[in-house]
Amino acid sequence: MRIGRRIVLYFTAFACGWVMMGLEILGGRILSPDFGSGVYVWGSVIGVFLLSLSIGYLLGGGLSSRFPSVAGLIATVLLAAVSILPVGAWYPQISGWFADLELNERWGALLAAGAMFLWPSIFLGMVSPYCIRLLTESVDRVGSNAGTLYAVSTVGSFLGCIHTAFYLITWLGIHAILWLACGILSAVALILWVGWWIFATEQRHASQMHSSTNLEDSF
Repeated sequence: MRIGRRIVLYFTAFACGWVMMGLEILGGRILSPDFGSGVYVWGSVIGVFLLSLSIGYLLGGGLSSRFPSVAGLIATVLLAAVSILPVGAWYPQISGWFADLELNERWGALLAAGAMFLWPSIFLGMVSPYCIRLLTESVDRVGSNAGTLYAVSTVGSFLGCIHTAFYLITWLGIHAILWLACGILSAVALILWVGWWIFATEQRHASQMHSSTNLEDSF
């Protein structure tokens, strides 16, 4: 695979890792007005994200094997963006509704976290397996591709965690960060589509030039 396409895929994994951890940090802040900020809330948020990631890895791996195309990856990133929209629009109402059920504090926080963050984190979890499938052209490089891509994604998660916790919540607030996450994922999908098309065009042009050179040499 040409270096341009590799860069686009690594960038996609990095940005989605950033958004994923940013959402996780926001989860505790979103639930705190109704459920507090104790261990039950953070345990619920972390648990939902871990469960969603496992589902996303499973689905992403299966779908990328059946439909190994960049269109599937673009659709996954866009679905992640769309799934954040209801959270951005109604997160106080969603959290408040579960609080009004007067369930046990543990289960109320868990259900509220699941309602808001299950689907976004599932779709974001599907991204890395899809990227690995598109990166891999031979079995010999599967381990290298997977290791590098998960490292890049995890660095994005680390930076998303620190940036959101230290700066974004103070600068922008929860609503604006959620809309920003939607915008970032939409931009990533656009960059992925444009970049893939540009590098595909360059590759076809290079192949045509190589064929023409070989034809001239044969004469």
